[in-house]
Amino acid sequence: MADQNRQIKLAAAKKKLKEFQQKTTPSTGSAGPKKKRKVKAGVQLDAAADRHSPDNVSQELEETSAEPVSNPASAINSDNPGLQHLMVCSDTLNSHVCVCRPLSSTESLRQISQQLNGLLSESTTYINGDSGPPTVSEKELETRNQELAVALDSSALTNTQLSSKLETLTKQSQELSDQLQKERKEFEQKFTKEQGAMREQLQVHIQTIGILVSEKSELQTALSYTQQAARHKTGVCELECERERERVLYSIFYVCGKNTAVRLLSIYFNVSEESRQQSSELSEHLKLRVNENNGLKQEVDELRKQLEMADSMLQQFSSQSGSPSEHQQVQLLLEEKHQIEAHAAQLMESVAQLQVERDQYAVQIQEEGHVWKDKTEQLLSQVRLMSEERDSTAAQIQELQEKITELENATALMSKEQEPQAVSQASGPSESELALQETISSLQEERDALSLQYQAQVRDNEQLSRLVQEQEVRLEELERHAERAAEEAQDRLQILEDVQSDKATISRALAQNRDLKNQLAELQNGFVKLTNENMELTSALQSEQHIKKEVARKIGQLQEDLHNAKEQLQEKCGELASAQEHRDQCLAHLQQYMAGYQQLVAEREHLHHQFLQQAQLMDRLQHDVVQGKVQLEQSHVQLQEAQEKLNQLARDNDELKTEVQELLNSSALNTSHRDDGDGLESYSLPESFQKSHIIIPEDFESREEMEEFIHSALSRLEEERDEMSRRFEEERRLHHAVRQQMAAMSHEQQQHHHHHHHSTGGSDGVPVEVHKALRLAMEKLQERFTALMQEKVDLRERLEELEHHCIQLSGETDTIGEYIALYQNQRAIMKQRHYEKEQYISMLAKDKEEMKAKLAELQDLVMRLVGERNEWYSRYMSAVGNPDLLSSGGERLHPADGHTESPAVLELSAAEEASTAPQSSTDPQTQSQSPERPGSAPDGTARQIMQLLQEIQNPQARPAPFLGENPCIPFFYRPDEQDEVKILVV
Repeated sequence: MADQNRQIKLAAAKKKLKEFQQKTTPSTGSAGPKKKRKVKAGVQLDAAADRHSPDNVSQELEETSAEPVSNPASAINSDNPGLQHLMVCSDTLNSHVCVCRPLSSTESLRQISQQLNGLLSESTTYINGDSGPPTVSEKELETRNQELAVALDSSALTNTQLSSKLETLTKQSQELSDQLQKERKEFEQKFTKEQGAMREQLQVHIQTIGILVSEKSELQTALSYTQQAARHKTGVCELECERERERVLYSIFYVCGKNTAVRLLSIYFNVSEESRQQSSELSEHLKLRVNENNGLKQEVDELRKQLEMADSMLQQFSSQSGSPSEHQQVQLLLEEKHQIEAHAAQLMESVAQLQVERDQYAVQIQEEGHVWKDKTEQLLSQVRLMSEERDSTAAQIQELQEKITELENATALMSKEQEPQAVSQASGPSESELALQETISSLQEERDALSLQYQAQVRDNEQLSRLVQEQEVRLEELERHAERAAEEAQDRLQILEDVQSDKATISRALAQNRDLKNQLAELQNGFVKLTNENMELTSALQSEQHIKKEVARKIGQLQEDLHNAKEQLQEKCGELASAQEHRDQCLAHLQQYMAGYQQLVAEREHLHHQFLQQAQLMDRLQHDVVQGKVQLEQSHVQLQEAQEKLNQLARDNDELKTEVQELLNSSALNTSHRDDGDGLESYSLPESFQKSHIIIPEDFESREEMEEFIHSALSRLEEERDEMSRRFEEERRLHHAVRQQMAAMSHEQQQHHHHHHHSTGGSDGVPVEVHKALRLAMEKLQERFTALMQEKVDLRERLEELEHHCIQLSGETDTIGEYIALYQNQRAIMKQRHYEKEQYISMLAKDKEEMKAKLAELQDLVMRLVGERNEWYSRYMSAVGNPDLLSSGGERLHPADGHTESPAVLELSAAEEASTAPQSSTDPQTQSQSPERPGSAPDGTARQIMQLLQEIQNPQARPAPFLGENPCIPFFYRPDEQDEVKILVV
């Protein structure tokens, strides 16, 4: 029924089309192309707007696949062979576009244009009613089928190539994972070897410290023995010397008789002088011994500073083993020396081996870095090529989709035009139409197959993109591993530097051991010398005792006669004993204070000498000042006398002026008198005295320079005083001559009685000039006097400054003693702090040993966990080797998750978990989210590792007595951003 209804509707549509064409033959020819053009323009605009959006492309494909079902007009026209032909061509075009990707754009455009031309020609034939056999369309369909076959072959080739590339990439990833595992194993083996070497070196260090402690104990015992022996010998020597003096005195007084008292006294005085000389020699010897003991004490203090770290071990050693003899000590020291030299040679060899291994490891790391760089560059280039191909295929798909939309619009227009024609043609389908329907169905099947292939290709491309992303992630992880290897190499370099510093400390300890041995040899030599001197003294004592016995026999007869002499001698002996006691006390005091105050005494003597010189200089200056005062007073008296004389001369000058005005009446007499040779107007006094310029320097370099300056100033003042006196005498002489001339002139005026002419200028000239000259001289004398007084004041100020300097120097000498006491206190405090610091260093060494034990346990646990992960990985690889399990697992995972993980990705994730397991804490949420992966569940080893890491990160703090509230501990344990523990050794 449905077929009959369709045939009826098609026949009616054909009739309507024929009638419509017959009525409007000229209008349809012109209107059709216009409509087509408008439709094409609209399609192009829509395609241009939606070209860059992949969502629109997918929507258009869905619309094209859904249009034959949803549109009833297309369902009505499905029996029309022309419309079926158009749909088949559009389907073939879609399938051709989906399959023939690698074809060029020009070839695809040519094929599309040919297909469009064929479609238009066929549509016109069907519209005009011509239903001839479509031989040309069948040929074109065969050619297109061939081209589609070729395109399928090319896509199959590309798929095989891509699959081969995928296989190569998987192989490369497996090889990389194998290399990583090998490198990890090698690195762990090297790390264990290095740890063993470091432990051996630490054991060697501990042994050397024990040897040094034993040497210190032996040297301290030897030093104490030598000090006790030296003290005992000095006491014995002093006692024997006193006894010998008394015995000699007694023997001398017993030998002498009553008549030889004076001789005995002289002998007594000689013996006393000899005893004094001997006592002075013994005191010098004692001073030398005291200096040697002080040097030994200083050396012992230095040894205590260097070896206070091992006091506890020394006490144990001294309690367990008895005091050996000196010969045994020497043998032990030689054996320890040989052992230390052997240990040093072993350390040098181990350091050389470590350096060689470090260089080899650095070269290997560089080579591996180059290899990884090359591989990453190759992978990046492949990724770029794949991205370029993907972009090109996407562009081709967009272009073909635009063309498909254009064709669909054209087919829609054609179907609208063919509706009336289909109505008019109500007859049944012809044989050609049936053939076309068959071809269309076959082409639709091919299109479905090609669409399936296209979807498979899209999935393959998605998988390839995921693989590329996973490879990038894996490359990043490999780079991180390389960075970690570089950091571990730096840590090894730091360990080697620490070993070298330990070697330097061992060499210093050996040098100190040699110094101590040399000191012990010197002490032994001194002990041998003291024993030899003791033997000599004992032999001398024995000889003197023998002489004493012989003398005692002779003196026994003279004891009664020399009783009075004995009393006097006892008094003298008491005085001598008191003097000796006083001398011993003075020597003790001198020995105590001589080392501390010798330098201060020298400085005080120097300062006292300078102070005496300055006092003498001040006395001289005061004497010179007193002399200057006396000379100034004398000059002042002379100036007063000169002033009085000048005043009298002024009065006399006024009187003379009046007399001259009275007497000089005529100019003739005046000129005659002037021509006769008074010559007072032509005489001119010096207008100004030369002012002396005495510059007082601010500072004198020495006392002689100051004395020379004072003497030169005084001599200059005396010269100026003499010159002033000379000038004053000249002025007096001139004044006397003026008075005589004035007297002569008055006498002449009385004789001649000439007429008085008024000549004020001529008569006033001579006395006024003389008065002015005297006044200027007086002013200059006053200025000179003021200058001398100013110089006196300056000298007084200079004297006060020198006294102030002397007081400052005396204050500085007093503060030197205070500085010495403060320095001694600070030195004692520094010794105490050094002792506490070395105790704390020993505590830190114990903590370091504990930390090493924990690290060794952590390494064992990490190796155990790595073995467990390897077992899981081997199980997973065995599962991967079974293809049935993989296919079933893939069918379960594809629909559920929508994405797949390749074996390389799973392998890489397993390797990641194995590498990060000893460094990161386990999270229960992440473990619950991924239960399917192997190795994600927590186990006992991981918990033990986390407990050890927490213990390492939070050690028990031991406060040091010298560090205060915020101690700076040289070991730091802290996790970084990736929960990795890095140990920094300061």
